[in-house]
Amino acid sequence: MVYTGKPSRGCGMCKSRRIKCDEKRPTCGNCKKSARKCPGYPDEFDLVFRDENKAMARKARKTSGSAPSRSCTGGSSSHASPYLSPNAIFDLQSEASSLQLASTSRPRTLSGHSSDGELIHFTQEMQKPLPLDQIFDFQSFAWNIEVPATITMPPEYEAVPFFFKNFITLPQQAESTRGFLEYLVPLYNRARSSSVLHLATTAVAMATCGQYPGRQELLRNAVSTYGKALKKLNDDLQDPVMSKSDETVLAILMFSLYETIMSTDDTITAWGQHVDGAVTLTKLRGTDQFNDEMSHAIFRAVRTMMITSCVQRSKPVDDFPGVKGWIGNGEFNEENVANRLTLICIDLPSLRARANNLTKTPHDPNNELEAKQILEVAQMVDDNLAEWYVTLPSEWKHSTIGVVSEMPALEDLAITEKWPGEQHIYNDVPLASIVNDYRVCRIFCRRVMMACINWLSIGGITENEREYNQSVYVIQQMVDDVSACVPFHLDYELQVVAKSMGQEQNAAEAFGGYSLVWPLYVAANAESVPQAQRDWLFGRLSVIGTKFGLSSAQVLVLARRHVLTCGPIGSSRVP
Repeated sequence: MVYTGKPSRGCGMCKSRRIKCDEKRPTCGNCKKSARKCPGYPDEFDLVFRDENKAMARKARKTSGSAPSRSCTGGSSSHASPYLSPNAIFDLQSEASSLQLASTSRPRTLSGHSSDGELIHFTQEMQKPLPLDQIFDFQSFAWNIEVPATITMPPEYEAVPFFFKNFITLPQQAESTRGFLEYLVPLYNRARSSSVLHLATTAVAMATCGQYPGRQELLRNAVSTYGKALKKLNDDLQDPVMSKSDETVLAILMFSLYETIMSTDDTITAWGQHVDGAVTLTKLRGTDQFNDEMSHAIFRAVRTMMITSCVQRSKPVDDFPGVKGWIGNGEFNEENVANRLTLICIDLPSLRARANNLTKTPHDPNNELEAKQILEVAQMVDDNLAEWYVTLPSEWKHSTIGVVSEMPALEDLAITEKWPGEQHIYNDVPLASIVNDYRVCRIFCRRVMMACINWLSIGGITENEREYNQSVYVIQQMVDDVSACVPFHLDYELQVVAKSMGQEQNAAEAFGGYSLVWPLYVAANAESVPQAQRDWLFGRLSVIGTKFGLSSAQVLVLARRHVLTCGPIGSSRVP
């Protein structure tokens, strides 16, 4: 691929009229003023991956066919000196170019290629200087050079910018920042091009773009780059300074994202190992990391991932070597809204582990106290979650844009886009994802309570029947709210912020779909929900997989790992 200039992002109508497009969305200003139908804008992905060789060839033919002959009196001052040979002039020009020309001892022709098809060569006859009465026309000379078709941009030059534009550099409110992708840009710009963070980011970018139809060749490059990144990480871990740097910790978190996107047979184990590695380094960094704003932010991101991993594996959270543990050096109220949700859920891993251990054993009166204590803790966490939601800023709350009243036929559940009831939209997908994580947490707490109540009822204790019915009600309410936001996540036209920022449609809908997988998975596995609604939720999971090229295994991994949005909970079932 060769570069032929900045591509036009204007609408098709403005291109055909050869006028400048203001690129307003959904309809450009020119089409609106002239009452023309705006055909829309070119796909961002196609612009990035466009083939410019044909355009280059057309321009070369046009120039060579129309170039007039020149005399010494009619020449421009921009012409090269007649005392320089064409080869010498090209050498001077190439000093400012990123292309490097190499020589070889084998005979060459102007249009001939080397054995590897990557170098431009000239014959020895062209070394002779031009007659003194002839002006050399460099432009005609340059346009007549045959450019080998194998000159292409490295795949990372295409994938990385697309990844950053459509998945990383999207605007996000300070109160909703909680994951690790928000800090990728400053640390990426600070790191060297050969750093483990650059390699890890490139691997993730190519793995992401490789999921697009027709871009599967990028997956091979992703695997190769991932291997190089792992080798570089092993080298950096031997360095006492680099091993504790923000760059290294963030690179490890990027590895976990790569494993989720690729979803290989070893993903389940590798994902947990990467999270454990980031937690280990974070503990080694100690309380000194709280003195730096960026390091403290990375600490919070690792904390969120750790809770996800611990809940998934029913593993209690490891202690952090500090006075306040994983709360850090601040106060709960000093955390932003998203991180307060994470801290509310920090006891959920140990709560789940205790509940699993209890309910897997036969009823024993000696363990009734343990069951009641679990109930008490789960109730406390659920109350804190309810209070968190009540105190949310108004812009975090949903808006109702319609109500669906007709119940779909059972045979149509798999293809029905909307579940009956209210239909909700949000300010943007990241906010909707955090609110959905709140719902997932409440579903989790209430299911723990229901399991303990069932276990106690075996021994004849029925005093918690009212709380059991309340749990069924809360779970249904949370599942209904998750169902109501599905169209918003999957429909670009409903995502106002994504459209206003010019985010590519496929990327926006893919991001919305990926962030919806986890709440759909948890909601569909809630036994108290009607079977028809559970079938519809599983059908939406299938649609996401089909639309965005994900296998069933990849959808399951996305659901269980939930790393794209870094939610506070793992799976709703014991692995």
